[in-house]
Amino acid sequence: MLDLIIFLSFFYFCLFSVLGYGLLFQKVIFPNLNRKFELTFNGFYGLTLITFISLTTSYFFPHNHTHNIILHLFGFLYFFSLSGFKNFRYVKYLFFISLLVLSSLFISKTHDDFSYYHFPFTKYLTEHHVIFGMGHLNLGYNLISSTFFLNSTFYLPIINYFSLHFTTVYFIIFFNFFLIENLLFKNSKKIIKYFCLLTFIFFNLSFNRISEFGTDKTGQLLVVLLVIYLLNIILYDFKKDKIQKILLLLPLLGYCITLKTYFIPYIVLSLSILLICRSFKNDIKLIFNSKAFLFFSIILILNFSHHFVSNGCIISPLAASCFGKKFIWAMNINEVKGLALWLEQWAKAGASPNFRVNDPQVYIKDFNWLYNWFKEYFLVKFLDQILILIFSFTFLFLITKQLKVDKSFSINSEIKKKLFVFYSLIILIFVIWLTNHPTLRYGGYSAFFLLSSIPFLIFFDFFKDKKLTNKKIFFSIFVIFFLFNFKNFHRISQEFKRNDLYKFSNFPYFAIKDKKYKIIDNNEIKLYSAHHCWATPSPCGNFNDEINVIKKGNYFFLFKNKNEIKKN
Repeated sequence: MLDLIIFLSFFYFCLFSVLGYGLLFQKVIFPNLNRKFELTFNGFYGLTLITFISLTTSYFFPHNHTHNIILHLFGFLYFFSLSGFKNFRYVKYLFFISLLVLSSLFISKTHDDFSYYHFPFTKYLTEHHVIFGMGHLNLGYNLISSTFFLNSTFYLPIINYFSLHFTTVYFIIFFNFFLIENLLFKNSKKIIKYFCLLTFIFFNLSFNRISEFGTDKTGQLLVVLLVIYLLNIILYDFKKDKIQKILLLLPLLGYCITLKTYFIPYIVLSLSILLICRSFKNDIKLIFNSKAFLFFSIILILNFSHHFVSNGCIISPLAASCFGKKFIWAMNINEVKGLALWLEQWAKAGASPNFRVNDPQVYIKDFNWLYNWFKEYFLVKFLDQILILIFSFTFLFLITKQLKVDKSFSINSEIKKKLFVFYSLIILIFVIWLTNHPTLRYGGYSAFFLLSSIPFLIFFDFFKDKKLTNKKIFFSIFVIFFLFNFKNFHRISQEFKRNDLYKFSNFPYFAIKDKKYKIIDNNEIKLYSAHHCWATPSPCGNFNDEINVIKKGNYFFLFKNKNEIKKN
């Protein structure tokens, strides 16, 4: 019982720390920010700022207990004491939502990538400042996500690494707050409310197992909210402070890209607001001269600098951005190309734990992969999401009693033009996803949902007598959260019944496996080798080649070939 109390105390302590950093971010970047927007996106701003701090300080300090307690204590105190924040309604509703999703916080089983590279990389950040060439130790270390840096700041006294998944739950809380805020407490247009309700239903039914989030799903939650906000601007608030509204989203868009680089195409989507207006040049100037754009640029530079530190590539694993032999620690370009090939092969169902295609190069070309992908992936995993989406559509119809077609309904020609541009870019994003990395984890949930939901909402608007009262909204929230918790409580009960590693034997903490490992002492620093490192001392990885180490100043450089020193 004491463990549970301590666990939850840290959870809420850090939650208010995140909110405090959100307020600080807005005070610095948007001193004249509208109060309503502050309440809507404050939590995401807090996560963005803490990530920014983490990306910066990791160059100089390990994110140990001292670093992290100071960091979160400041955010906590700022929220309650220094900010003068008095909106208790905001705190009340956030706390209420947190209780509704709290069942997701308790996990015993983590995902496969957690033990392979998510946890080991995060652990390395808590024990060392940056080490150049970490990509040599484990291929997974070349798939850099700012999630690792954010999570490393949640390594806390007493509970140690058992708080690393707090951030995922915070994403869910802030995600649901945004939707509920727009559904109940804002004077949103009907189509935006329908969009929010549809989003609420679909993602809470799809994303309820925190153990499966990894680094991929959180960014997809955020990017969908950004699209909802953009669509509202285009349809209803285009002429009113459009630049200011874009600036408000820029830091969050930058944050999405640091989570996963496949969100880069959404930059074009965001700029679609400018593309359909006459004052394009002036608007661009205003954006470039803003604090928001400065932050957007700096956080991306910081993020990609860590890609460079890990393996010598600006955008990993994009071989065209790699420096190869120009730097001691840089990975061989052929290794980077091999990793990129493997990822594309896996995404196109050409690889699994027990299956490999004979010729990956031929398999991924053109649409040679399509039949196998359809059989092995679409019919197995993608179909589940289609069924959830159909359920979401049906639920929305039933809750609003859409029975009669409004024959007088028509869409304004100006709105048609805006929608055409906007939706064309959504289609483009979906095509990029489908042709390059067609797995739901790699941006597929958001791309598929947006592609399907926007035409549905337009079709939905042809029906008359639509009534989405607060009573119906409350009922919908109750039903979806009931299903969300039912699935999680069932999962928790099953995890208590397990007899393997993932049995809930140390509630509320997730399972961590003890691993045998090999120690390689390079005089300068000890390296640890294991297939899945788990909580092995860092730096640890799954490597077979000889790893050489040199120290320059206060930094370690890992590389494979000693002869490369002479060439440099």
